[in-house]
Parts: sequence; structure tokens; C-alpha cells
Amino acid sequence: RAVRSWAWPSGDWGSLPPQGGIEAAFRAELDAHPDPQTRLAEITREMELVSSRFRTAETFSVQDIIDPRTTRRRLCEWVRDAYAVLPRLVGEPSFSLRP
Repeated sequence: RAVRSWAWPSGDWGSLPPQGGIEAAFRAELDAHPDPQTRLAEITREMELVSSRFRTAETFSVQDIIDPRTTRRRLCEWVRDAYAVLPRLVGEPSFSLRP
């Protein structure tokens, strides 16, 4: 099948977006802390230490982390390959247009 998944090394994705996601996930802790901004900075640093784009890519079954400069070439190759397998996946038309 023509299924491929790539990611850029600069990709920042996963289950918790860094901006806004940390505040939402740790709202109760931040509200209870005497200095919420300091605690938010601490939590953000802790998250950065344990986050890994490679682990996230593996979790989401990304096949390869690619150089962004190769994206256009890879997408063109994918389209070519997808069109090659399309007739086999779709099959022959079961009806045609009537005049």
C-alpha cells in the first residue's frame, strides 16, 4: 500500500501542545501554588527534559524523520507510487456513464 508517514525534526506534536496544554493539564496545581508563573516555568522545563521527538514519532508510527528540504521530492514520489497502486486498490468500474 502507498502509506507513508514522515515528520520533520522541528515538529512539535503529540498529545499535549506545549503552549496552553501545560496550563490546562496542571491547572489545579498552578492555582494552588503561591507563585503560579514560577511553577509553570518549572513544569515546562521538566516537560522539555523528558520530551523526545523520536519517542513521539515512534508512538505515532512515523516511519522516518526527514530533512524538510526533501519533502517536495518525497511527496512527488509518494503521489507517483500511489497512482501506480490505485487501479489495484479500486478495481474496475462497476458501471459507466450513460449517454
